[in-house]
Amino acid sequence: MDCREFCDQHLAFVDDTLAGIELVRMQRHIAECESCARHDAKIRRALLLFRNLPSIEPSADFSHRLEARLRECHNEQLASTQRNLRFGAFAATLASLVMLGYIATTLYDHANVSSDLVMAPVVATIPEPEFTPITTPAPAIVASVSAGLTIWPAALFAEQVPVRFAHSKLELANYTR
Repeated sequence: MDCREFCDQHLAFVDDTLAGIELVRMQRHIAECESCARHDAKIRRALLLFRNLPSIEPSADFSHRLEARLRECHNEQLASTQRNLRFGAFAATLASLVMLGYIATTLYDHANVSSDLVMAPVVATIPEPEFTPITTPAPAIVASVSAGLTIWPAALFAEQVPVRFAHSKLELANYTR
């Protein structure tokens, strides 16, 4: 048995509610461990001290004073509850009035709005697709690469890039703006 297990079961050991095997293990641990033996002695001495204290006798009018104080506390609690209920009723009434005002305002504004909505007509057209001719180097690249690689979209995008970006001499004036 270790000290943690001893401390966990110490209350049952002091109350003498342990099974026989556990009781023997606890007694054996006290014999082997000096710190747990001191702990057990402190607890047992404190219990002995409290058991030997004289009993306290209340005064003759103690029960009458206690009952009067309990009634007073009960009345204070009732008064506090009633105040809280009144405040809650006031808050609920105020919230209801605000909500009714909002609903009335919404309905009044709804009655003034004309129900005819006229929107401008929308004309949709299908744009002409842009077909760019495939240049000579692109088919060789595309044909040599499988469709699963990331170069496929790059090759398709490269076909649609304007010609000026393909020149070796780039205009710096376009990039400095």
